[in-house]
Amino acid sequence: MKSLILSYELSKIDHYQKVLFNRKLFGFTDNSNKCKYQYKREGILKKADYIKLGRGAIVIKIKDKDKITKLFRKFKVEYDSIPATISQYHFSYY
Repeated sequence: MKSLILSYELSKIDHYQKVLFNRKLFGFTDNSNKCKYQYKREGILKKADYIKLGRGAIVIKIKDKDKITKLFRKFKVEYDSIPATISQYHFSYY
């Protein structure tokens, strides 16, 4: 299956923007009323198949490239993309 390895660098944006970017990308758990209630906020990758390779690197399918790179451009995150071919059985949610 045609895939992309996206490597990105967050060192050139401030801490607040890093937190917002990671929340939009991966999602987060929101707590309210002194942690009495918890809400799962989904990120872009929740609807896409991906593999997290480590800090600053993910593998995505080609069809999901546009919506993810749009987020990278919005937050002015520098990234590199490398085409790859990976079996679809290796994709799962993390």
